Amino acid sequence: MYEDTPRYDRITKIVAAVLLGTLLVAGIALVFYVVPASIALFGDMLLVGVIFYFVRPRRYQVFNTKLRILLGWPLGWDIPLSTIREARAAHDSARWIYRGVRLAVSSGTVVEIIRKKGWNVIISPSNRETFLERLNDVLKATQDSR
Repeated sequence: MYEDTPRYDRITKIVAAVLLGTLLVAGIALVFYVVPASIALFGDMLLVGVIFYFVRPRRYQVFNTKLRILLGWPLGWDIPLSTIREARAAHDSARWIYRGVRLAVSSGTVVEIIRKKGWNVIISPSNRETFLERLNDVLKATQDSR
């Protein structure tokens, strides 16, 4: 088994902070004028925070039979190795423009998981080279054993 953590870049943190901060400031500003709108903005801020918590990748684990992407507790996504055609380094722009599931949180370490069936996925492990090496070794061993 191999495990890696996502590498979060500064822009990801700034976007999240600006979004949550804008909702907070707008909610505080409206509390004196339109209380229901202020309550709605605080609710939106809470909802966005919960979504960030549950959707944000925490760890990537490579097992002999699957790739597991751990999200906020208790969520995770297991991708069977039998459904993966190829894993390769992707262009930095794939983090922003990609047709598939985008779980990449950094432009510098984007990895594309191309699947035989199901959605393709991009992720951003901290150490792209080591992650790709380990995942491709396991993929090759899995394909050789068939």
